[in-house]
Amino acid sequence: MPTGTIGGMTRRAAVPILMYHNIGAEKARSSGTCLNVPARDFARQMRLLARLGYRAVTFREAVIGLRGEGPLPPRPFCITLDDGFRCAADHALAVLRPLGWSPTVFVASDWLGCIYAPGGKPANETDRVMDAEELRSLVAQGWEIAGHTRSHALLGSLSDAAASDEIIGGADDLSTVIGERPSTFCYPGGSFNDRTPLLVREAGMHGACTTRSGLARAGMDLHLLPRIKPATRDGMAGFLYRFFVRPWLP
Repeated sequence: MPTGTIGGMTRRAAVPILMYHNIGAEKARSSGTCLNVPARDFARQMRLLARLGYRAVTFREAVIGLRGEGPLPPRPFCITLDDGFRCAADHALAVLRPLGWSPTVFVASDWLGCIYAPGGKPANETDRVMDAEELRSLVAQGWEIAGHTRSHALLGSLSDAAASDEIIGGADDLSTVIGERPSTFCYPGGSFNDRTPLLVREAGMHGACTTRSGLARAGMDLHLLPRIKPATRDGMAGFLYRFFVRPWLP
């Protein structure tokens, strides 16, 4: 979808997709993953983008815009929250509601209401996934709830039949919970093989996020869209680099 020209060259629609897992000071300090950020940092990141004229769209809206079937605001971006942690949603809601912004939450349906601890990994209450009532409340406020399989399965290691069962089953479960079928998806753990994107498409998903780093642009495979990953210890300088500089480097 062309959006203008720069130096005679066509500039195509692009949507930065921010990737978060958990949000909260305790979680960010105690976790080794770069995808958990302190609540204060998340708030500063969002308010900065608002001051710079950016406007959040859901991942579903971004996919529609990137394929040229719907409008995007002048400076669109997405906020995605993987796994549906209650802690993340609580902090995000407090920041995003005053801005009028809605994120997309990718949820593995088997983990609703549970403390997410696959393989017996150490976990605490900040690892608790939202329950069905909480998901319905967020949908009523404009949030998008999207597919993430049933069990958070690493799809790249599964047979086609097993992967399809996870993808479709998770979507069916969420449809029962929130009253609408998810139309977008995220690969758990960033795991997929050459066949997985086709299976996601056949399951009725119009777009899917990976864990690959980069800027989502029109013309890309909508079922293999990259994201921008803010890190725990970035600070604002690191966030600005990831958002404004790194996606444009070779």
